[in-house]
Amino acid sequence: MDLQTTITLSSIVLSIILLLRAAFGHISAKKQKHILESLKNEVALLKENETREKEFQQSLKHAAVTTNLEKTRSAYTHKKEKLQAPERYGYAKAMFQSGMASDKIGTALGMSAQEITQLAKLANLGVQPADTRKR
Repeated sequence: MDLQTTITLSSIVLSIILLLRAAFGHISAKKQKHILESLKNEVALLKENETREKEFQQSLKHAAVTTNLEKTRSAYTHKKEKLQAPERYGYAKAMFQSGMASDKIGTALGMSAQEITQLAKLANLGVQPADTRKR
């Protein structure tokens, strides 16, 4: 073979190699782009799951606090022992029975006239306020 033919054949072989490399490189770039898009989608999904988990944790904390509050209320309202009314209720009853006006009793005890009137009605009915009844 002469030099001219060798150079031509070498050029053709190199051209084919470069063409194949470019073709495979393009395919590889497409695969890499597809992988990158898949990874972006996975990251977005993980962020969404993280947000949901944080919201769930917050609602779980809120539920725990609510449950504790309800337990506290429940324990308080279901006690078997007699609960004592505030001392001022007894004073209000005594003052009302002595004939003092509701607005004066309210002023003296720091209570509203409406509250004094309600207590007086309960006293006249022989009913104790809800927080003094035996449970």
